[in-house]
Amino acid sequence: MEELQDHGMASGDGDGVDTHLRAMCSDVVAGMSSGVLVMFAIMVTSAATLGKAGITTVSTAEEAALALELLAGSAARLLFTLGIVGTGLLAVPVLAGSTSYAIAETFGWREGLGLKMTQAKAFYMVIVGSMVVGMLMNMIGTNPVRMLYWAAILNGLAAPPFIVVILLLSRRRYLLGQHVSGRVSTWLVAAAATVSAVLPVLYLMP
Repeated sequence: MEELQDHGMASGDGDGVDTHLRAMCSDVVAGMSSGVLVMFAIMVTSAATLGKAGITTVSTAEEAALALELLAGSAARLLFTLGIVGTGLLAVPVLAGSTSYAIAETFGWREGLGLKMTQAKAFYMVIVGSMVVGMLMNMIGTNPVRMLYWAAILNGLAAPPFIVVILLLSRRRYLLGQHVSGRVSTWLVAAAATVSAVLPVLYLMP
């Protein structure tokens, strides 16, 4: 609620809170939909190019750039560079921001990108620190492709319990009042938790 209050919407301003929540909902739906669409496009493109050529393992960024020669020819390196820069511009603020929000919530710091840096110094310092750590990892020679691989595994392991926690919190009326999740939303979240927990087990089964 602190961020809502920072936007001038006190707890008693029902219309303002509803409008803000609807905007957040639209933002999440648009972001997740576009993210899934891009993911599907990447999977199809990879299957049609790398998979067709028998390339099933990419261990370094250089190998990824060379693999794009199947699609872009001599312009593969330029295409890969543009893709990495574009992805970084999109991902770094989101990843660093989400880390900062999580840490700020844990320690009770003031948070929100709507605040000035002087109003939430610790929050913004975590964002800056996250980007510095990322640059240092690159400078000391950490394999980014391998790090992405392990990050995906850790995300997959962490997702089911986090989804369950979100599901439980979303049904707490004493926390959310009239904004508790509806029946359809609850069933969809429960299905997501079940699928995300079961599929890795099925994949690892002989």
